[in-house]
Amino acid sequence: MSDLSTHLRRARRLADCAMLAFDPQAQSTCPPWWHWTRPDHERILELLRAEPRLAGPLDELARTPRQAAAHRRLSLAVAEVLADRPTLEWELTAVLDVIEQTARLGLHLGEQVAELPVEAPMTVDQILATVDRSRRGPGSTPTRITVVVPFRARDPHDGRARNLAACLASLADQDLPRGTYRIVVVESDSEPRWQATVEPYADRYLFAYNPGPFNKAWAVNCGVVHGGGPDELVCVLDGDVLPDADFLTRGAGRFDHDPTLQVHWPYRDIVFADPDSSDRAVALRCAKGEDAVDHAALRGVFLRRPPGGCIWVRRRLFDWSGGMDERFEGWGGEDNDFAWRADFLGGVERFGDTLVHLHHARALPDPDGPAPRTETPQWCTWRPTAPIGDLAKYRSRSGA
Repeated sequence: MSDLSTHLRRARRLADCAMLAFDPQAQSTCPPWWHWTRPDHERILELLRAEPRLAGPLDELARTPRQAAAHRRLSLAVAEVLADRPTLEWELTAVLDVIEQTARLGLHLGEQVAELPVEAPMTVDQILATVDRSRRGPGSTPTRITVVVPFRARDPHDGRARNLAACLASLADQDLPRGTYRIVVVESDSEPRWQATVEPYADRYLFAYNPGPFNKAWAVNCGVVHGGGPDELVCVLDGDVLPDADFLTRGAGRFDHDPTLQVHWPYRDIVFADPDSSDRAVALRCAKGEDAVDHAALRGVFLRRPPGGCIWVRRRLFDWSGGMDERFEGWGGEDNDFAWRADFLGGVERFGDTLVHLHHARALPDPDGPAPRTETPQWCTWRPTAPIGDLAKYRSRSGA
């Protein structure tokens, strides 16, 4: 590789770090992971700002932290600087290596994004209108796969309802016969806001009353216990994930390939698409009927080997483990806990897919505050003393 090629490749990686450091929306994808690597990213900015030739491109990127053109101009400018300042290149490379070895949150700048048109956002009704209603689900007939999608969307404009509609439309468009898998949607809220919209597109819709912080673990347990029946495999899928057309075929096929397999994450990384890329992904997958969305058409961030998003488990092991720990309330923790307990009982495998996560509004991290933390139960201590997935759990608490 020529010195010029080396400088360009390294400059692009440095521009990635700068772009992430300037973009609070990208950082909000996973505030703790951003907080842990923030000092290294700020060190990159400090070293770049010390070079006067980079002041203009850095200021432009700071003003427009989501524009690929600004990223490209900074990359070219950095490459020129690296070519004639070897000492600076050495300092930058040392920090960059630390980031690449340790960071689990990074920039995903799709190679095709700059050449692609902006797609108009689709509404929930427009997305669901693309579903082929002639493909009938299993009804009450036993199937092999239960897909459980926990869900809450109090704000109709924050993207979560749109994301669920796209997820359901993509699940309806799988290459498996529709009668071989069951879709269970669990809406957990103070009222069934989306029942009339969602119920026709799910094989089972459950309303799980909970006016307090969202409890994903309990919602999943409700879906498995009350929606799944005796199906062999359970796929827990977040409503923000956009499945490709052979998503279920691959996930279930891994159990066929290895009869000893008990639990698996089907993915290594997750691409969190930004707002424009999410609109593009929904249009490509739902309106245009593409089997999969090319990740090169998406801009956003990626998470390396995260928990959550999706996990597959044999129903027998799900029951044996006591399901997900219902003591986790609010964001985070329950996915790790379930995977660790399942790993002890049956061994969790991780496969090489990359999930696409659709954008929705979320709280931005405090740039001057510590990494957000919540009190959690002691890990791997879930021993339910009553049946899991009790739909009346929060009604009895509130007296409703």
